[in-house]
Amino acid sequence: MRTVKTASEARAVQIVHSSRRGSRDIEHVGSTHDDAALEALKAVARQRLAVGQPELDFGP
Repeated sequence: MRTVKTASEARAVQIVHSSRRGSRDIEHVGSTHDDAALEALKAVARQRLAVGQPELDFGP
C-alpha cells in the first residue's frame, strides 16, 4: 500500500501488487484532499490486503 500526491494536490491510496519478474499491478483505492477521508481510504486498503493474505498459524 502506498500514498502518492496527484496532479491536483490530492492524496491517492494505491495497492501495488508485484511479481517476481518485476511487473507491477496498481490498484487505485481512491483519492482525497481530506485527512479523515485519507485514513478511511487506508483502512479500506488494509482490508483489501487482508482478504488476499493467507493466515499463518505459528502455534502456541
